[in-house]
Amino acid sequence: MKRHEALVQLSRDHHFGLLLCWKLKEGLKKDVSVERMSKYINLFYHQNLKPHFAEEEETIFLILGNSHPLIKEAISQHREFEKMITDGFETPEQIKIFRDLLELHIRTEERQIFPVIEEKATEEQLQNLLKQNYPELKEPEYEDLFWK
Repeated sequence: MKRHEALVQLSRDHHFGLLLCWKLKEGLKKDVSVERMSKYINLFYHQNLKPHFAEEEETIFLILGNSHPLIKEAISQHREFEKMITDGFETPEQIKIFRDLLELHIRTEERQIFPVIEEKATEEQLQNLLKQNYPELKEPEYEDLFWK
């Protein structure tokens, strides 16, 4: 899907989120302990998801405004992820719920929110997004490759 240059990096960041979803799916299939997967989720959340959510909320979501139904839902999901991390994971079902919500969240942003932003944003707003200096997300260095 062709993205405006201002949204390309956020779309690339979504790749790492989808990769996390795949890893968790593999871990669940292999009956990996919740503790092992939870450690990785926490690392990934703090290193990647939390800054990514902040970037979205501080930049692109403002184009549509926090009262837009898609943005309200996305922000609500951001808070739900934060709550899940704070509460911790005790069962495989909780990991699955996290995984499923993250995949839904990313797909909704890519298929619904980003196209609306590209349609509604002014060229000036898009150019201002390009001036932001947010770090690119990357795979965390992690030794316990539970998904393999």
